[in-house]
Amino acid sequence: MRDEIPIPGSTKARLIAAGIRQFSQYSYEEVDVDSVATEAGVTTGSLYHHFQSKSTFYGILRDDMTRRILDRMEAASESVPPEQAVKAALLAAYDGVLRIKAGKLLTEPDPRGNEDTIANLLGLLASKNGKASASHLLGVLLAAALRAALTEAIEGQSEAREALKELL
Repeated sequence: MRDEIPIPGSTKARLIAAGIRQFSQYSYEEVDVDSVATEAGVTTGSLYHHFQSKSTFYGILRDDMTRRILDRMEAASESVPPEQAVKAALLAAYDGVLRIKAGKLLTEPDPRGNEDTIANLLGLLASKNGKASASHLLGVLLAAALRAALTEAIEGQSEAREALKELL
């Protein structure tokens, strides 16, 4: 999506906005392309013209949202001493997902089966902080804790961020 930023108000831009709203609120299985097209004010054929399939459409949206969060995490981790990098990245991810309203788009497992780049980054940051022996597993566990806290926050648990901080 970053390679080709659609013109605001264009069919593609409306489809992207509708897709982000729907995939943020509902799981991949719950979203159907007809409802996305209807919300965008276009035909289903138009969605397929621009994105080829539901999976491709979802992938573009999820990958873009993930990249936004990874950018925030990297910036936060670079702005603190190495021993605080994991915590800074995790909290930046938490705040970022809520700020951009990515919701289920980033809290549910990727139905495409792609690698978890957020877990990978958290593992890398952990390894730089002397936790090299279990860095991959630590990244997976931290990403799971992040997603659990986000799920709770989306459902109205205002103390989810504090619980995540306590975990760290």
